[in-house]
Amino acid sequence: MPIGNVNEKMAIKPNNNIYWLSIIILLILIISILHYTTPTSSWQYHLVLMQSYFIPILIAAFQFGIRGGLTAAIVVTIIYFPHIMLQWGGLIENNLMRFLQIILFNIIGFLTGLKAQREKEETKKYKQTAEQLEKTLHKIQQQADALGELENRLRQMDRLAVAGELTSSLAHEVRNPLGSIRGAVEIIRDEKCPPDKKREFSQILVEETNRLSAVLENYLGFTKKKKQPYSDYFPREIINNAIMMLGATARKRQIEIKTEMPAENVALLGDSTDLWQVIMNILLNAIQSISDSGIITVSLSEIGSSTFTNNQNQVNAGKDNRSLTLTVSDTGSGISTEDIKNIFKPFYTTKKSGSGLGLAIVKRIIDRNNWTIQVNSKEEYGTEFVISIPVKKN
Repeated sequence: MPIGNVNEKMAIKPNNNIYWLSIIILLILIISILHYTTPTSSWQYHLVLMQSYFIPILIAAFQFGIRGGLTAAIVVTIIYFPHIMLQWGGLIENNLMRFLQIILFNIIGFLTGLKAQREKEETKKYKQTAEQLEKTLHKIQQQADALGELENRLRQMDRLAVAGELTSSLAHEVRNPLGSIRGAVEIIRDEKCPPDKKREFSQILVEETNRLSAVLENYLGFTKKKKQPYSDYFPREIINNAIMMLGATARKRQIEIKTEMPAENVALLGDSTDLWQVIMNILLNAIQSISDSGIITVSLSEIGSSTFTNNQNQVNAGKDNRSLTLTVSDTGSGISTEDIKNIFKPFYTTKKSGSGLGLAIVKRIIDRNNWTIQVNSKEEYGTEFVISIPVKKN
């Protein structure tokens, strides 16, 4: 409420009280003068004038509550009592009705004042409640504005978090091709490397460069992602190339990588980059889980149908008429039962230098291609990843 309005109300209220007080006093005086000046023989006029005292008493009760009504009734009693005793005589039996009327003045003044005062108090409470509600509403509006501003900030922070996640994921996916390119360059630079091997690793350099370009294009076109055209590729070659790229890293850590491949070179229909990213991330995870020395076994087998049982570590289990099963097992430190539930979550890692994106990328690719993955692990005994890839016919 503005300060000016409060001052105006405070100024009006005293003036209003004086106005009604003046009217009450004037009415009592006029009625009393008429009582004293009217002859007692005109009892009809006195009866009307006696009832007229209720007018100032009721006005005082409504305007000033119990105090006003009772005060006006007492003033009327003091003024009217001598009139009864002097003009009408002191006989109580003759003036009984007038004495009862005086008692009625005080009762009416008290009860009416009490009622009016309670109504004023209730009205005051309602006004205070309304003012409190108005203040509360104003606070709620301020809080709503603050929450709206906070929501906008959270949206901006969410966009920044998504941008950071994409940046971290991009850095992780670029790291693998760069590592392969570095390994191939080191081998080609070796003077003892045979010419046929140099040609082979030169071809790998070209493939890894193309793969790196594809990864960058995929992230640059994230908002308008285009479906990659499918083509035939041989998973055995993809797996062997990945093992060759990580061979030097594995040998430095005294890790032996064993392979078990089918005699028939089965072809798959799809995007070869997906299988490359899956095998590279799983192999890197296996290498990092072995501290000193150990063995990593990569096996690829073809089965007529694949059905996984219900397992908490199984993802997207299903049946296929014909599928390839890719198994990567290691003799590393293994994964605890608590951690195995979270290994596919982005940025979740138990390694000091890990980004927590490798297996999250694996999960994303497997979901996108409707493959299945099962993780079997035991602490201190190693981990096994079993991936089922349906063979799609061209």
